[in-house]
Amino acid sequence: MQPADTLTLLERATRLAVQLQSRQTGIVANIYRGGETLDLSLNHTTSSTTVTPIATTPSASVMVAPFILSDNNSGMAAVSEVQAGRGLAYGANVLDWMANGTREAQHAPLFRRAFTWLMRGDANAALPAGISFSTAGYAGATVQKYIATTGKQGREVVCDIANAANTCWQQADLLVFGAGVKADPSLTALVGKYLAAGKAVIYMHNNWTESAGGRQVLLAMGMTLGGYPGNYFAGAAGVSVGQARTAEQSLGKSDQIGSLPNVLRMLANDNLVHSFSTDQTPTEPINKIHNDLAGFDGRGDAVFGSADTELYRLLVLWADLWRPNIEYGKGLSKTGSSAAFLRAYASDSWTHYSRSATTVSPKGQGGYMPVAAQSLPVVADEVVNVTIAQASGKTAIGRAALPGKPLTIEIVEAADGSSYGIQTSHIRTAGSPFDATYAHPRRPQSFAVPLPRSKVTTFVTPFGGPLFLNYSGTTGGSTVKLRIKGGAKYAHFDFSGAPPSDVEIAEAVAAVSRQDFGWMTAKFVGGEIQQTIGYAKSVIGSKSPRTYVMDELKGILFDTNHIANGYSNLPLMPNVKTICDSLGWTCDGPLHRAPGVQHFVGWIATCGFLCSGNPSDGFAGIGLGWGWAHELGHNTVQRVMHLDFGSNRGCVVECDNNNLAVAQTFRTYALLGQDENGNRTGHPALYQHILANRATNLEGEAQRSDMEARLWGGGAEAKMAFWMQLSFLYTRERLSMVQPTAATALEYHNMLTKGDRLVAKAWDATDPGKYGMGRFSDNKISNQDLLFVLSSKIIAKDLRKIFAMYGMPVSQKALDSVADLKLPVADRSFYAIAAGKSNRFSTGQWVNLEGQAPAYPF
Repeated sequence: MQPADTLTLLERATRLAVQLQSRQTGIVANIYRGGETLDLSLNHTTSSTTVTPIATTPSASVMVAPFILSDNNSGMAAVSEVQAGRGLAYGANVLDWMANGTREAQHAPLFRRAFTWLMRGDANAALPAGISFSTAGYAGATVQKYIATTGKQGREVVCDIANAANTCWQQADLLVFGAGVKADPSLTALVGKYLAAGKAVIYMHNNWTESAGGRQVLLAMGMTLGGYPGNYFAGAAGVSVGQARTAEQSLGKSDQIGSLPNVLRMLANDNLVHSFSTDQTPTEPINKIHNDLAGFDGRGDAVFGSADTELYRLLVLWADLWRPNIEYGKGLSKTGSSAAFLRAYASDSWTHYSRSATTVSPKGQGGYMPVAAQSLPVVADEVVNVTIAQASGKTAIGRAALPGKPLTIEIVEAADGSSYGIQTSHIRTAGSPFDATYAHPRRPQSFAVPLPRSKVTTFVTPFGGPLFLNYSGTTGGSTVKLRIKGGAKYAHFDFSGAPPSDVEIAEAVAAVSRQDFGWMTAKFVGGEIQQTIGYAKSVIGSKSPRTYVMDELKGILFDTNHIANGYSNLPLMPNVKTICDSLGWTCDGPLHRAPGVQHFVGWIATCGFLCSGNPSDGFAGIGLGWGWAHELGHNTVQRVMHLDFGSNRGCVVECDNNNLAVAQTFRTYALLGQDENGNRTGHPALYQHILANRATNLEGEAQRSDMEARLWGGGAEAKMAFWMQLSFLYTRERLSMVQPTAATALEYHNMLTKGDRLVAKAWDATDPGKYGMGRFSDNKISNQDLLFVLSSKIIAKDLRKIFAMYGMPVSQKALDSVADLKLPVADRSFYAIAAGKSNRFSTGQWVNLEGQAPAYPF
């Protein structure tokens, strides 16, 4: 192919798109337009699932038409022509309704026309006098009964049509599958064989749950099912067609090609003028092809492996030819050259990764990948061991795909029953070409491509990126061996398994310094990092990259969160073990396993400046600032820290997770001497609430209620101080310490969150007092009561006066449960710390609040 071929490719693609559009809409028009007036209303009810066209070999979505779309455009039925065969599918058991006349009688005439088209290729033709059929996962009696309603003779051919070894399928004119069809790796190819031979195939989803076998049948027909639980909870617009729907409206909804021919003509126009700032509609058909190509890659189907994929092949080849003309940034934008913008958008969108060659922009991939990456050396052949952290997820493998350089991947050794895929980058967002500048490819991360066993998978990307392994059905702590040819080394630090060698560390450190690859990754137990090399350099500064990764990212950011959450990937602290043993609590082992690997991405945030999720992302390098600990807290905070008293009082989202961020700030100071965000924890503010509450001269419940409104209806700084005051109280009452330390304060949080899990997962009905809940018949308890009873057990004091002082609405049942423990009642006290010094525990002093409260000592 030569650059001069771009127009030829567009012209051929345009002609083909028009032909496919005519064929596709012609099928549906043939069914809808029959001379008689048809009632087009239909209601699947919520016991249904969507049936929609997808891109697949051999048919592809351009060969499939949505026969019926609901009022909100969810798929209800679809038709397809696959080679010589025809397919019809519904997301509900409509064939049964039509056979028995039990529901939706008004749909019978339209269904009859669809059935006639299926059997004859023309909805206006006459059905044959006799129709032979076979079924799989569907009742033959229902098919027989429906055929009888048409006045024709049905004859069932008893044949196991879901078995690839059967030799009787040729005797049946009609093959009917239901959701009960047994899944089999060969089923899609088998149904494809039936269609290629000219058979009529029906699929009825006679259930609302997932059907793996049904999904395989539909895949051969170019269709897919909605995921579990289908439309079970959908509103009426998602499962029905209203009375006002006209045939022309339904035909319009069924057009899968849409405006693609016009957009292809726009791509061929060097003098294109279009305002993409105000009108983005030309990108819609581009996006549809983009999504179809994602389906090919997601199934491991080669676009260049079938004659039925010609339109996709033409568009992918055009994208290859245009890509070297793209220069991201600079003048490329929605307000610049319209032709350049639309061509870049289309070229970025029409990518295919399951192949051995592609093109690249010689000027780099903007903010995603520098030009220098294209010249990095690749490793000819190596076996890479990848540590797997949990049952399913994604993990960096420590090798990269370079822009335009193909590689092959083969599974050498992996656990039975596990499955894998490969992709570049684990990121949630890449921004948008419609931002002020088209700064990098619209979706630079690849789609995930399956890695089947006993097969070498070829992979190539025009944009490059660190390789991530998708995995499922695995066991945490296991290892997968991959043979990789053509991968590249980059700045990757892996402390998730065996310690890396000095050579490996030196190579990663050197790659950080060179900045010739766009990304740095780090991997350790409980967390993985992916960030641009520029952000990584800005955060590392003059530090050793190893110190940054081990001592800061792992040792503080993730370990502090794991300590505060009581996870068992870190050893029990001596005091915690002693106390847990004395209480009869199980404080280590699989019950307290960390919930999963948390991924962080430093590049672009999905929302705001930093955004929680997995991955959690932001416009910043990953470091020890408040933000990343705050986002990690969002994803790991436990219910015992979530307090909601109603009337906008309590400590809920954006407050509860901050308790974990506070833990990082004071531990960072204790270990590294970095004193940041010392003003976020408001001990003086909390004390002023106490003074103001006492000044009211209220008593008992009235005083507690007043404090609840002051503290729990107010700002977060005082609420965070409350949590720290409980941890300080633990060090004084349980450990007899004069002043708290960071390590001992964290012991309280560690046991509190362990207790939370124990109540939820290890409830002992014979000894509810083990967790301070003797008056509770089960483990159903409010969060504030749980906090009260667990804290009393951990601190070994009845904390009723402390909790009342802080306005906590504790139930009488919880108070009585703790009273049954016969613990000494803790005196009211407060550990005062000067404003801005909340991380400096040694600067504080205890204040006795049993009598008149003195002025704050700082």
